[in-house]
Amino acid sequence: MIKKIVLISLFALIFGGISMQGQNKTEINSLDVKTLVNKNPKIIILDVRTSDEFNQGHIKGAINIDIKQPDAFSKIDKLDKNARYIVHCRTNHRSSIAVNYMEEKGFKNIYQMMDGFNGWMLNNLPVSK
Repeated sequence: MIKKIVLISLFALIFGGISMQGQNKTEINSLDVKTLVNKNPKIIILDVRTSDEFNQGHIKGAINIDIKQPDAFSKIDKLDKNARYIVHCRTNHRSSIAVNYMEEKGFKNIYQMMDGFNGWMLNNLPVSK
């Protein structure tokens, strides 16, 4: 019985894509992002919305990589895997795609803003254009 459990576990690890590494992602909200950025201005804010959405308003200092564009993942691949990132989109769907990809590629410190840019706006936090 134990051998069967071990074999099933090994199969899941090899073919199921289960990682033995710990989570690299921390889920936070927009108010926490504001506090974190104030404490550590070196954190990179990665906005994965479209360029139109970004140009209508974004978090000061954010970089924009539209996750829906065909070159998005190659742009992410060029980022420093050891830097700290706050990743967001409008809600949290597109940021989940980006964060999952970043985790798979070995990025170490990722914060996902779960309430997205909508939450940022609802909290009346500052916006750059």
